[in-house]
Parts: sequence; C-alpha cells; structure tokens
Amino acid sequence: MKTIKINHIAKTEGHLSFVGALLGNDFAQARVDTEEGARLIEGILLNRKYYEAPIVTSRICGVCPIVHNLTSIKAVEAAFSVRVTPEIILLRKILENAQIIHSHAVHAFFFSFPDIVGVSNNFALINKYTKESKIALQVRDWGVQLARVVGGRTVHPINSVVGGFNVEPDFVELKELMQKQKQVLLQARQIHDVVLKYKLPKFQRPTNYVSLKNKNEYAVYDGSIYFSDNDSYDKVEDFLSDVQETVLPYEKVKRSHHMKETFMVGALARVNNNYAQLNKEAKASWNKLKVNLPCYNSFYNIVAQTTEIINSIEEINKLFVQYEKLRAKPKFMKNLKVDFIVKAGKGYAVMEAPRGILYHEYEFNKVGEIIHCNVITPTAMFLANLEKDLEKYLPQIKKLSDKKRDSLIKTLIRAYDPCISCATH
Repeated sequence: MKTIKINHIAKTEGHLSFVGALLGNDFAQARVDTEEGARLIEGILLNRKYYEAPIVTSRICGVCPIVHNLTSIKAVEAAFSVRVTPEIILLRKILENAQIIHSHAVHAFFFSFPDIVGVSNNFALINKYTKESKIALQVRDWGVQLARVVGGRTVHPINSVVGGFNVEPDFVELKELMQKQKQVLLQARQIHDVVLKYKLPKFQRPTNYVSLKNKNEYAVYDGSIYFSDNDSYDKVEDFLSDVQETVLPYEKVKRSHHMKETFMVGALARVNNNYAQLNKEAKASWNKLKVNLPCYNSFYNIVAQTTEIINSIEEINKLFVQYEKLRAKPKFMKNLKVDFIVKAGKGYAVMEAPRGILYHEYEFNKVGEIIHCNVITPTAMFLANLEKDLEKYLPQIKKLSDKKRDSLIKTLIRAYDPCISCATH
C-alpha cells in the first residue's frame, strides 16, 4: 500500500488537506480533510429576528456573500408569503450574476489556470501572462462594481433586504457600468480562449449532476432542483426528503448524499444540465471545446466557469434592458420595497452560488424570531463526489513522480473550487 499525504492545498477558499492510499493496481482510497472548526452560524441565528438572517449568513463567506444574502431573503419571504415586484427580481438577478463573474474570474484564472500552464505561483503567472492577468482583473472588477452599486457595497451587501431593496441603486452609475458591457464581454471571451489553448488532464467518471433548471433561462435565481439521473424537485422543501446530511468524526462539515450516492454541483453541473439555455456568446464559446454533453471530466469545471462568466455578462445586459424599460413606466416605485406581515411559518429557498446550489431553511415564531435554521452549501454537497473522483483518478497517475502526482491531485481538487469556510459554516 502506498500512502499519499498533502498537508495543505493552497489557492482554495479556506484550509484543507488530502490523504490517499493506493492499494494494488486499480483500487484507491481518498479523503479530503477540512482543516477548520465549526463556525456555528446556524446556532448563532437561533432566537434572532428574521431580518438578521440575511446579514449574518452573508458573513459565511467573503467570496460569495451575495448568494447567502439573497437565498436567506428568499427563504424568509417564502415563510411570510412575500411577493416582490418584477423590478426587484431583475435587480437581484443582476446582483447574483455579478457575483458569479467576480468569483469565477478569480478562481478560473488565478487559482486553477496556473495548474493548467504549470506555473507554481501567481507572481510567476502575472509575469508570464501580464496582459491576460490585467484583463481577468478588469472583468472581475466590472462584476465587483455592479455588486457595489446594486448591493450597497462590494462585500456583504446591505441594500438587499427582505421585501426588496432599502434604496434604488444609483441608476446613473449603473448605466455607466452597462456602457462597458460590450468591452467586458470581449475581454471575457479572450480569457476563455486563453484557457482553451491548453490541454486539461484526461479523466472520465459518470456523475449525477445537480443544478437548478428553468426552461425560460439559464437558472441561477429560481427553478426546479434538477438531478441529471432524472430526479427533479419542483418544491424546494422536498429536497431534503431524499438528501441525507452526515457529519464524519474527523471534521465539521455536514456532507450530503442523494439516495446514498454522491453528486456534483457547480459550473460544470449547470452547463451539463442547462446547455440549451446558455446565451449566444457563451454557447459558442463552450462549443469550441468540441466535447459531447454531458461532460464527465471534472477538470472541465474550469472551462465551465469561464463559459459562465461570458453567459452572466450577456445575461446582465438582458436584465438591465428589462429593468430600464420597467423603470421608465409611470407606476415605477423607486423605493423598490414591498410591505409584508411577519407571522409564524417555515420558509425554504435555493439559489445557484458560483460553486453550486445553496439551500437555506428557516422556521419562525409569530414575532419573527428564528427557531430553526439549516444551511447546506455547495462544497458540503460535492466533497464526497470529489473524493470518488480522486479514488478513480489515483490509479491512473500512480506511475508518475511524487511531485507530478501531487500536482495533479491539487489540480483536480482546485478544479472543484471548494469553499471550506462555507462548508464549515
């Protein structure tokens, strides 16, 4: 038996390590250990008011605070039977797509791209790919600035609340950002094409891909919970009827299985399940790969991310055009916030975080205090699937040098884009 241990996987959000074992010619064991303690966010929320949930849960992560904020808001609104206006939904979708852009731009180019080109650190990457690095940062900055204008600040939004928005986003500044959309779209396509120049490792493992699905759009805000093995859940509250959460004794993550089997969420899952709903430029960019769908190579999650950057830039333009038209109507309400009544009840919501579907569930008493909370994050959902991938991959790379083998293990782990602070929330 050959034991493999990597004490720290750099260029991921949070701290994790890897332990593996090769047994014979074709059998391996793999374990990804999360090296962070429990953060107890769900416990912190107990007995707090409903309006604190979006504020507190957005602190789960500094990379994807927007989707925690919005998913929490949607769950609270479901509990109180709140119906928001089309204008509010359009702005929320812009906000969510902006987050996908800035998260993917960082991960795909600065975390995973160095693995593809064999560059050991980001200083060397920037020196070798100076032009491309600047373009990636400019694309990310566009997403960050959109998040700031709509959400109120770049990290941990304060403008998006239960019922809508505290104030209307500065429309002049929003319009100025949208005037750069065509340039940013061109830059995103350039980054995608740079990534495509390099071969990704060969790997295949059939996997159950899980994402939101909506026949009318590339679903990130709303839709059915769709499993590629043909299971689908139209009601969010039915999700946990077949999904089991387990905690292993050596870590503080609630891992998830569907019907006792692993599954994958994230950019590749979304592209596999929702290719038909991709916008024009994004679809054309993905087609350059010339791979059959579903794509079972998890390394291609990186390319799915660069495809989604393009898709989100296109989508934001469509959303902004719709918002501008609604805003021009005489009945437009600039406060963008609806009234509602606080009451006892349960609320469930799911949205697509950059790393995959995110689930929030709350129960409230009659004065709007939280008496139950459950959050399931994308990384907690895909960790077990990542380990299954590694178990299949290790025998394929067993004859390589220790350095090359360890590098490929890190590449596969980073391709999933794990967020350990979310997982240990």
